[in-house]
Amino acid sequence: MISNMHIKKYFYAFTLLSSVANAYELKASRIESSINGCYPKVLNAVIQQELNSAKAKKSEAPFDTRLDSDSVQRQGSTYNTTYQKIALEKRFYASPVSAYAGYDISGGYTPQYDSAQITSTLGRQFVGLKMNLLSGFTMDEERLNVYNSILDKEKSDYEIELSKLLVKTEAMKAYLAWIMAGSELTSYERLLKIAETRQAAMEKRLKSGDVAEIAVKENYNNVLKRRVKVMSSQDYFNKASQYLSLYYRDSQCNTIVPSQNVLPHNLPRVKKLPDIPIVKEVNEAVQNRPEFKIIQTQLQQIINQQKLAGNYLLPKLNLALQYNQNNSDTATSYYFQLNQQEVVGKLQFSLPLDRSYGKGMSAETDASYRKLLNDRQLLLEQLKSQIETLHYSISATANQVDLSKSSNQLAQDLLSAENKRINNGDSNLFMLNLREDNAINAYLDYINVINNNYQALIEYNFLTGNNISILKAYPEFN
Repeated sequence: MISNMHIKKYFYAFTLLSSVANAYELKASRIESSINGCYPKVLNAVIQQELNSAKAKKSEAPFDTRLDSDSVQRQGSTYNTTYQKIALEKRFYASPVSAYAGYDISGGYTPQYDSAQITSTLGRQFVGLKMNLLSGFTMDEERLNVYNSILDKEKSDYEIELSKLLVKTEAMKAYLAWIMAGSELTSYERLLKIAETRQAAMEKRLKSGDVAEIAVKENYNNVLKRRVKVMSSQDYFNKASQYLSLYYRDSQCNTIVPSQNVLPHNLPRVKKLPDIPIVKEVNEAVQNRPEFKIIQTQLQQIINQQKLAGNYLLPKLNLALQYNQNNSDTATSYYFQLNQQEVVGKLQFSLPLDRSYGKGMSAETDASYRKLLNDRQLLLEQLKSQIETLHYSISATANQVDLSKSSNQLAQDLLSAENKRINNGDSNLFMLNLREDNAINAYLDYINVINNNYQALIEYNFLTGNNISILKAYPEFN
């Protein structure tokens, strides 16, 4: 009889809802560590941050302290003169003032058209300030470069977050697919093992004439079918492993193809989302999602450009003040006073009449600002709609798991009952194999519900920005 083949013994060794314990499990935190340290897209985002930092530093060049030095010597039949000057000047991009100080001295006679500064006999020290009173000090081309370069540097921080969010979302999908493919493969391998063990026992009994040859062939037919299932599952698992290797790397950043023996011991439990208002979830997502932070910095850059456009429409009023300390040991004329002090003021005014450049820039920046606001609004609306949809999907799959468990348990009970019928001689191999196939299918339906639940959860955590940290978002995988 078939009961002598110890079918029941081998079947209960095949536990559908658990995996063989491994010495090592591939945790999601290991995937996250590989991504942070090795994944090229994330590394490029970090490099871009370094580039933007360098550009921000470079944009400050017009406001660096500058040392100027002039030296002129002229000799001829009419003119003989010398002139030396050294000065330091510092501009401030956050202030309308630039300051300078220096020393110059000249001697001899210089014609007016050479515009050399004739100083007292021992030279002079001078300090001065330059400032723009109406426009230019709040924003000009050079200041715009500085401010927007600083914002680019800030934006690169958010772009790193965005890269991590995108990559880790795909990595979690790959990790989940690998787990599910491994669970399916393990289940089919165990099912095949039952059929092969049964086949070996039946072939042994066939030699002694205890079983019909047709029964042996019928069971072997099921062995072949299950081998096909195993081969198909193995191919699916290999593909999942190869894809996961893009995110799983060693300390030298070489890709690692994870094997079946590092699968997690247990499948995760389905999850439900907390019952909180959708408006609160959307607001939190806006705070977390890097795209919104990037858009905010882009809006600020446009505002800076609008300030510059406005300055092009304003008149310019520049003021320069300079204090001189003239040093002399000899009076060059009867009205000359030794060691004079003086203040020199200069006022310059200009008014653009056509102002075409400023008007064009103003219209351009206004259009760019409105366009970016529309992009933000669309992203916000999509976010709200997708969050609502995923709420339903996560809730539905979480509720389905109880039905799936019940179906799986029923299939197990029917298989157990079929084993008893076999023992009593009331059944046959066809029904036994059918019950085993139904049991495995019920289990695969169960893990498919878990898969659907986590697929929706991964998408939800992407929308809310939680996938930036896999360790926090999925503690059950760590």
